[in-house]
Amino acid sequence: MLKTTLAALCFASPLMAQTNSAINCYQGGLVSIESEHLATITFINNSEGEVEILWLNYEGEEVYYNTLQPGESYEQASYFSHPWVVYRAESNVCKGIVVPFTERVKFSVN
Repeated sequence: MLKTTLAALCFASPLMAQTNSAINCYQGGLVSIESEHLATITFINNSEGEVEILWLNYEGEEVYYNTLQPGESYEQASYFSHPWVVYRAESNVCKGIVVPFTERVKFSVN
């Protein structure tokens, strides 16, 4: 069950991205929880536009971390249960939410 949920959160399909953008991706309730388990998220921008990477802090507020140009990628240190939101920069359309529950996670934006 956990692996299925993780895959759904980490690899957002175009349908999920459209659904999330319709509700502005994030409606509240998702927050970072204290964790001792380190995780690394590799964000990969395979899309044709810039994407912005934001962390949801302990109060559920979005905290800007990075902007990726098309074709760029980077590794972000994080913790298990810390949610990250990826937006299309020019339109603010949500491309997905990542919540790591394994040590290494890849998130590809298409």
